Amino acid sequence: MRASWLLLMLTAASWGLGAEPAPEPEHQMAVNTIVAIVNNEPVTKLEVDSLVAEFYRDAANVPPDEYRGTWEKAREALVDNKLLIQEARRRQISVPPEEVNEEVQRLEKAGVKAESRRDMIRDRIMVSRMLAILTTARAIAPDEVADYYEKHRDDFVLRERRHVFLIDIRASDFGGDKAAARKKAQEVLDSLKKGEDFAVLAKRHSKGAFAEKGGDQGWMEKGSLVQALEDVVSRLKAGECSDLVETDTGFLILKVAGVQPASRQSLAEARATIERQLQSDRRQKQRNQLIETLRGAASILRIDVFAKATPVPEAPPKEAPDKRK
Repeated sequence: MRASWLLLMLTAASWGLGAEPAPEPEHQMAVNTIVAIVNNEPVTKLEVDSLVAEFYRDAANVPPDEYRGTWEKAREALVDNKLLIQEARRRQISVPPEEVNEEVQRLEKAGVKAESRRDMIRDRIMVSRMLAILTTARAIAPDEVADYYEKHRDDFVLRERRHVFLIDIRASDFGGDKAAARKKAQEVLDSLKKGEDFAVLAKRHSKGAFAEKGGDQGWMEKGSLVQALEDVVSRLKAGECSDLVETDTGFLILKVAGVQPASRQSLAEARATIERQLQSDRRQKQRNQLIETLRGAASILRIDVFAKATPVPEAPPKEAPDKRK
C-alpha cells in the first residue's frame, strides 16, 4: 500500500506545496546542494527533501536503505517534472495570470502557503494544460470494459453496509458524574423501548456532530467502526437498538436502521467507473511515453549526495617466521 501511494505522491504532489525539509540525522549538508542537472537547470536537495518529508510525515525510525530508495525516487520524479516544464515552455503553453491567482486563492483557503510560490503554481498549471492537449481521451470499446471487469472482479465487491444511528450521553454534561450519565442514558433507552422516536431523542439528549441530524451517522461499511462498536452494530438487525455501550466519556445507544448485504457490482453498474479508470490509465501511459522521449533527448546529470561507506582497512600481512633462528 505504501509503495503504490509513494508512486502517486511522487508524480502528483512533487511540486512541494506545503512540505517541509526532511530531517537528516545521518546526512548533514547544505540544503541547497544541487543533486541533479536537467538540461542545465538544477534540482536541489531542498526540493527532494521536501517531497520525502511529505511522504514520511507520520513515520519514525525509517531504515536508511528505505529512506535512500525513497529519496532517489523523489529525485527522479522531480527530474521528470523539470523535463515536462521545459517541454511546456518549448511548446509555448501559456497560463493567464488570473488563472494563477484563482489557484493561489484556492490553496490559501485550504491552508496551503501559496502566495510565495506563484512560479511553481504557474508551472504546474502549464504542465497540466500541455498534458491535457497531448493525452486526449478516446472512446472505450465495450470489450475493453468487459475484459477489465473480468480481470478485476474483486475490485467491485461491495462490503456489507449498515445505516447507523447513535445517541451519545456524556458524563461531562453531569459534572463528570458517570453514574448520573448512566441514569440519563438508561432513561433514554427506556423511552426507546416504549416506542419513542430515536431521532427525536437524539436531538434532545445526544452530543456530537450528528446530534442535530437525529444521530444519523449514515451508511457505514463493515470494518469502518472501532472494534468495540463494530461488535455491537454487527449483532443488530435492521430496526434494532443496542443496550447501553459504556465509553471513556459516557454511554452510547446505537441503532441499525437498515442493512445492505455484501454484494458485487454488475458489469453494467461498474461500467462508468471502469471507463474512467481506463481513460486514466491511458493518460498515464501517454505521460510516461512522453517522459521517456524527453529523457532520451535530455542531458541529465545526477549527483550522489549520500556518503559512501568507509572501507575497512585490511590488516597488514603477518611476517613469515625467520627459519634461520
